[in-house]
Amino acid sequence: MAAEQTRDTGTSWWNEFSNFMRKDTKGVEIVSYTVSGILLVVAYRKIRPVTIFGKPSDIPHHFVRDQVKQYGRVTKIEPSQLYGPLLVVQHHPPAKVFFWSSKTIPIKIDGIAINANGYSWLQSVVTGKEICFIPMKEPSSAAQIECRVCINDSKKQIDVGEALLSLGFAKLSVPVPKSVRNRKDVHAVALYQYYRTLAKAERYAKDRRNGLWQSSLGPRVWPLSLWPVLWDRVTNPNRVPALVR
Repeated sequence: MAAEQTRDTGTSWWNEFSNFMRKDTKGVEIVSYTVSGILLVVAYRKIRPVTIFGKPSDIPHHFVRDQVKQYGRVTKIEPSQLYGPLLVVQHHPPAKVFFWSSKTIPIKIDGIAINANGYSWLQSVVTGKEICFIPMKEPSSAAQIECRVCINDSKKQIDVGEALLSLGFAKLSVPVPKSVRNRKDVHAVALYQYYRTLAKAERYAKDRRNGLWQSSLGPRVWPLSLWPVLWDRVTNPNRVPALVR
């Protein structure tokens, strides 16, 4: 008898609740719209779908921490005695609502010091190209933000910093990092992998005496000088033409 009363009480409570929810649709709508609005605000702050970045301080801190990719077009290469060549980029947000905007953001390729040949290479190869850039460090000045920059060429993504180092048109300007213990730290892992890639590209240029290393290191002793040439022919014969083009 007690069990039947308990079941009846539960059923009655559920019926009353269902009737209330059906009748009080305004309250349900308010709750739904409130939750949707909160989620929309959180999503907007996370990805900034319509924000066009015009200066380094516009980029949120979590974009650096979470390594959020951004896209844009290089309008010109601007020389700078203090920072080296800067890529002046017209940023393209995921949803370009303000299509009339002509804002540009100055980007320095992180981790390298570019020489005059590198500046000319950027002028001829990168200017006018659509790029992907990832902010690697918090902006230290209003003049530039240091990023990893990639371009798509012949269905292949080319890391611009790696290309400059491989050709001997730049030097590594950061110390080679040690391995990262906390693999959950997205920013630390990205820095480690990027700088290791740059260091490998510089070793490639040194071994082949490319660019600036031809005069600073001098020719390699035979037969050691043959090894890099043979290795390139076997592993990646189209590497340098793809980068120079």
